[in-house]
Amino acid sequence: MKKFGYVIARPSEFIIHQRFGKIRRQGRGISFFCLPVVDRYYRIPSTTHALGFAADQITAENQGVEVSGFAIWKISDPAKASVNFDFVEPSNSLQTITTHLKDVVESAIRHQVANMTMEDVLRKRGTIILRLKGELAYIADQWGLTIETIEIKNVQIMSEQLFENMQAKFRDQVRLLSETSALEREQQIAQERYAQKEQLALKEQEFKRREGERKRELEMINARVSAELERLRVTEQNKVNTHQLAAEAELGVMREANREKELRAEERLSLTERDMQEARFAVESGRRRHEEALDEIRNVMERRRLQTANLVDPVLALIERLPQTVGSLSANQLNIGDNTLLLLSRRLTSWLTERNSPSGDPHVPTNRT
Repeated sequence: MKKFGYVIARPSEFIIHQRFGKIRRQGRGISFFCLPVVDRYYRIPSTTHALGFAADQITAENQGVEVSGFAIWKISDPAKASVNFDFVEPSNSLQTITTHLKDVVESAIRHQVANMTMEDVLRKRGTIILRLKGELAYIADQWGLTIETIEIKNVQIMSEQLFENMQAKFRDQVRLLSETSALEREQQIAQERYAQKEQLALKEQEFKRREGERKRELEMINARVSAELERLRVTEQNKVNTHQLAAEAELGVMREANREKELRAEERLSLTERDMQEARFAVESGRRRHEEALDEIRNVMERRRLQTANLVDPVLALIERLPQTVGSLSANQLNIGDNTLLLLSRRLTSWLTERNSPSGDPHVPTNRT
């Protein structure tokens, strides 16, 4: 902390500024200039602080308990606090205040617990807190403090056997209630089961009765259906027999008609085969006559050819073959030296050609040179 110079206080701090031992200024968040030697100031935190406590004490029944909790306090009157505590070192001052308050709170708790029963200590925490606040209010006001709240977190019975014995009554009550509830529940379940069994027996009897009625109705229906089926079977059998007789009669008629048709067809088939045989015989006869005629024609032509071959003159045969020979020798282009012989050979070739042509005149032309 600065000894002199310009000092500025935080909003959570209360500052007392003294000059020559007298208070010059005081307040939260103020600022001032501190002179050396002649000026002095104190920072007093105005924030809330917490302290924890744990006090063990015997009750009016001489049974040990431990009460633990916490308290929240703050400095509300810095002037009184600065008179009762030295704030040259604020942290040390706060620690001193916390220690004093803790001692006072634990002493007050022991005083109260000593005059209370075990049940009151365990159940009436609010009463203990109100009494603590009442006892601490005076002391806190004298020190310039305010007790914001006091809370008890835990009340522990020091004797485990006593704690178990205290719970035994509650455990027994709970067990009794649980067993009683279980018995009542079992009785209720048994009654419900008995009622359900009765309902099931009644439903089973009703079901058997209805089942018997359904069986009787089913038997009657089966009997009626069987009788109706027998009647229909007899009717259908009669119809089938009637249709069968009619079909057999019709089949007999159809067989007679088919037999007649078959006889007629056989007769027609025999006639057709006879006609075919006659036609085949006629064709064969015609073919033989045709072949005989062709043989006769061939014989006649062969005889004529032989006669013609015998009548042909060797000179004429040579003349007939002359055009072919001359054509192959290109008689029109021969150079035999004499024009008269050349003209004679050309006309002879032309005449022979016309004579041998199919459309030409077979006789020799009159204008021969």
